[in-house]
Amino acid sequence: MKKILIGFVFLVGVLTPTLAQQAIMFSQYMNNLIPSNPAAVGHNDMINVGGSFRSQYAGFEGAPIVYNVGADIGFNIAKTKHGAGINFYDNTVGLFRFQDVNLDYAYRIPIKDGYLSAGISVNFTTVSYDTERLHTVDSEYHSPDDPSIAQANGNDFKMDLGAGVLFKNKTWFAGISLLNILAPQYRLSNTSETNLFDKSRNLIILGGYNISFTNPLYKLKVSAAINTDFVSWSGIANANIEYKERYWGGLGYRIDGAVVFMAGIRVLNGLNIAYSFDLPTSSLIRSAGSHEVSLSYSFNIELSKKNKYKSIRYL
Repeated sequence: MKKILIGFVFLVGVLTPTLAQQAIMFSQYMNNLIPSNPAAVGHNDMINVGGSFRSQYAGFEGAPIVYNVGADIGFNIAKTKHGAGINFYDNTVGLFRFQDVNLDYAYRIPIKDGYLSAGISVNFTTVSYDTERLHTVDSEYHSPDDPSIAQANGNDFKMDLGAGVLFKNKTWFAGISLLNILAPQYRLSNTSETNLFDKSRNLIILGGYNISFTNPLYKLKVSAAINTDFVSWSGIANANIEYKERYWGGLGYRIDGAVVFMAGIRVLNGLNIAYSFDLPTSSLIRSAGSHEVSLSYSFNIELSKKNKYKSIRYL
């Protein structure tokens, strides 16, 4: 019965004439701020490559699955600091598939022991609709010929923009960003005014603080993020203990109903692996939980200098 109920929730999105989508909020957002704020791109003057995978509501057919692969670099031009990067996203939700390419740029201004960064993102998105995965039943309540349901596969391509500002130093960070500024509308059927998809504007506010202990081997890192499309909102808060700047683990909570367990390790100098598990607390969604895995590697291209590695993925 629960599987049927969740399946219905995903199907409602298919049957609704006009749809909307919030920006993706990873449970491990604090390890990579770029998907939430383009001002974070290139913030350690190194080359950073990485990827992440998130399977939400595991065990339910049509549940969201997200892949992300990206790279960014920080660099100097005439004594000014800049960052640039590219990110790819593949997000499947029910009958819909969202494929994004983000080009990010940031300009950084040193302020005391940190920096203030302003960034912009140019986003190219393809939204597609796969009717072959849709199973309808002919009954007195519904007809397979319902005009509100596209009868053939469809897709649309649009450009969008994002912008943000971020302050960060060794102790704390705070940022605000606005994504999907152009709020494009995607038409998934050429034969009907229905089956439209709106990409809503998203405002994201996030921040974090590092707490040191008497024992320098340990550090407590707390962070929180809020995401709203000005109709609904979601949020997550995390607290993690780091040991020897190599091992970390902790807990988080999503306000939409999930406790997050997470852990990570720096396997080699610059190579980080992390895993998190979202345990649903809502009585409506009792799935097998959500799984998220991330992998990142940071390295310095200035081979002639002996620079100690310092990951931007961990504050």
